Amino acid sequence: MNESTLYYIIAYAIIAHAIYQWQNVIRAKTVRINKMNKRNQLICAHSGLVFAVLLGAGWFFIPGWFPPVEPGLNAEAIQAMYSADRQYIRIGISLCVFSGVFFWSLSAAIAGQMRRIEGYEDPILSRVQMASASGAVLTVLFTGYFVLAAAYRPDMSAQNIQIFNDLAWLMFIGAYPPLAIQVVAIGLCILGDKSDKTLFPRWLGFVNFWVAVLFLPGVLLPFFHGGPFAWNGLIGFWLVAFFFFLWIGIIWRYTVKAIQNQDYTRVAT
Repeated sequence: MNESTLYYIIAYAIIAHAIYQWQNVIRAKTVRINKMNKRNQLICAHSGLVFAVLLGAGWFFIPGWFPPVEPGLNAEAIQAMYSADRQYIRIGISLCVFSGVFFWSLSAAIAGQMRRIEGYEDPILSRVQMASASGAVLTVLFTGYFVLAAAYRPDMSAQNIQIFNDLAWLMFIGAYPPLAIQVVAIGLCILGDKSDKTLFPRWLGFVNFWVAVLFLPGVLLPFFHGGPFAWNGLIGFWLVAFFFFLWIGIIWRYTVKAIQNQDYTRVAT
């Protein structure tokens, strides 16, 4: 073996060793990134429980609105309610407004899993789900600030307080389109998973469709001041509220499960 050949062998060995070490560095960095990604997704998913607690406590329990305010109350009765519970209303609704950001993060975690099903190039249902979630969060923000405006000035007229109160309750309970579109997008994505080992159980897709149907009575709220279809009625409120919070619990549980089982090797087809 001549000297030049030996130099070539040594050079190739050095280059091969450098490439091997570089691959190990990339592999270790990828593992760290994947672990951080999974942790961030879990944080976002668990924030759904924070959303549910703050929303329920802030809108219903702290202001003393459980069961909900009766839609048939006259302006003077509504003014008296706001005057008597002004501070509790301000505190509770401020928490409710803050809760909206956690619905965004929950929806982001759901979107991450939907993209694993749809693929990362053009995940249209994931985008629809996130856009609809933004509509739902804006509903919480607008309704909250309607109430805060009604409770802002002690000398506000009874008629103005009644208008803000009506706007808030009609929108909070009856603004069904964003949530309905969101759960339909999730349901379509789940049922569109054709892999051998699906991320979500197929029955969860049908649950999302059922929840979307249950949101539809919200369209009837402006026509009733009492009875089952009013904003405090059996169908208009109690049925919708029960299944909404149940849906939050179910989608949280199975999103967390999908994230925990994520191996970053699954490719949608």
